[in-house]
Amino acid sequence: MLFHQGTNIQKNIQGYLNNKAMNTAQDVVRCDLCTDVVQHYCKSCHVNLCGNCRNKHNDKNTLTKHEIVPFTSQHLKQEYKVQKCEDHPKQEKDLYCQDCNVPICSRCLTGNHKRHGAVDLEEICKITRNSVTEDLKELYHFEREYSKIVKDMERMVISYKDHCDKENGSLEKLGQVWHKIIDNAIEKIENQLADMIKQDLQILQDNVEKIQSSYQRVKQCIERNEYILKEENSFQMLDYKSDVEELRLVPSRKEVSPPTLIFPDTRKETIIEQIVSLRSSFQSSLPDITITKTGDVSMVSTRVLVENPALISVMFTYSKKLKGIRCESDDKVWIYGDDEKIRQLDKSGSTLQCFNAVSGNSQKDIALSKDGHIAFSHKVNECIYLVKKNGFEKYVDMAGWIPYGLMFNSDGELMVCMRRNDYTESKVGFFTKGKLNQEFQFDETGKPLFSISRNNMYICENGNGDICVSDWNACAVISMKKSGEFRFRYAGNRSCSFKEFYPHGIATDSYCRILVVDRDNNCVHVTDRNGKFLRYITCGLEDPFVLSLDENENLWVGECDNNCIKIIKYLE
Repeated sequence: MLFHQGTNIQKNIQGYLNNKAMNTAQDVVRCDLCTDVVQHYCKSCHVNLCGNCRNKHNDKNTLTKHEIVPFTSQHLKQEYKVQKCEDHPKQEKDLYCQDCNVPICSRCLTGNHKRHGAVDLEEICKITRNSVTEDLKELYHFEREYSKIVKDMERMVISYKDHCDKENGSLEKLGQVWHKIIDNAIEKIENQLADMIKQDLQILQDNVEKIQSSYQRVKQCIERNEYILKEENSFQMLDYKSDVEELRLVPSRKEVSPPTLIFPDTRKETIIEQIVSLRSSFQSSLPDITITKTGDVSMVSTRVLVENPALISVMFTYSKKLKGIRCESDDKVWIYGDDEKIRQLDKSGSTLQCFNAVSGNSQKDIALSKDGHIAFSHKVNECIYLVKKNGFEKYVDMAGWIPYGLMFNSDGELMVCMRRNDYTESKVGFFTKGKLNQEFQFDETGKPLFSISRNNMYICENGNGDICVSDWNACAVISMKKSGEFRFRYAGNRSCSFKEFYPHGIATDSYCRILVVDRDNNCVHVTDRNGKFLRYITCGLEDPFVLSLDENENLWVGECDNNCIKIIKYLE
């Protein structure tokens, strides 16, 4: 349907190109994949295409839904404004130095920016523009959610005032019953109530102002991003700093339960203190909430790290070389090791269930689905098995690729770390019912996200939707958005005189903190959702290999050579 007007389109394109050639003395617009004249435009990938390359582009990545439309003048790629280089005035700034984060010219690579990494300026502007566009979409979501929260806060203030008005009315009636005998007591209670109301209203008003401030900031960011997109100024884009991650976490608020008067039975003669008393208002912190990329709102834990993590207990598993662990509850855990058995243990270490895994000592990781099924990766058979009541079922056939770390995400997809069987490529895939939905292998510049080796990789999903991968050979944790866009790389806390950081098992808690095992340094690193180092957890760990969190967010760390699990309390 998109292509049935080909003849008229071709005439329009040719007319446009002729005018452009006459006016600018430049060549006609060409296909981005070859040198033929452009006929089509892919709105999904922002690529110009000729008739021959259209099908090639469509088949290049079958996981992407390509929206290909006839090429028009509206699809002309914007020519970014250029500036002359200060160090080489005759040269235009056409590159971007990734080491110094400044635009440069090609001659700068032989001078002040020698041996620095540089990319095409227009390409980096295109990437930034895409980031601005994506942020704007999220900011629209934020605007709607912040607006709802502001209205809720305002309703809470009105409700609070109404309740307090009723309480004041009741207090006046009580005063009429007891007349002047209890006037002094009533006056005292009134003063206390007034003070509480004043403090509580101030807290509630502070809540409104705090959220209102963030709400206004969201609106300002929207205006700024719309302005950036409208102006198409490359250097303005280079200065762009996203506020999305900061605004994603809605500011914490306090919940105030209004004060309530407690009345005695006025028919009984009691002392003044028993005539009436005041129950203080109750203030508590509400759980933080986060807004996902799709605009969904979810609660975030407010539990903080304890000053000194404590070892709660030690479980001996009697498993040979403990290499996999998944908590099912606060008192049940699944494990596996080199003895080719998958076991379910209780907190005392007693075996509740045991399965003989496929032979070959090739299991790499295990995952636990929402319905309680265990999946495990198998190196030699290049597949993933699912444990059923009647035995094993091949869930994913990955011929040519070796599965490593596994985890079921919140959507029920099985996330899998994979390395090609000749160890020349590594990637992450998402599977539903054994079928590949999407995969991530490269960043926006085409560079591999993961190392090429035969060493372990582990994976987990964070509460903010990020995908976190620990890559042993890269000595780093790689974090990506759910879309596959690279976010950050955590390479250990370089300020400490530890050995090289070789990460293994990885998990996240309800506050989106990332916990990753550092085997060589006998500890667990804790970072925030943006990869900022927070602390180490040691608690006498020896040869830690994998970890998992139970329902109470206690940390279970599996020690490989010791074949034991240490349970650690690290949150208040």
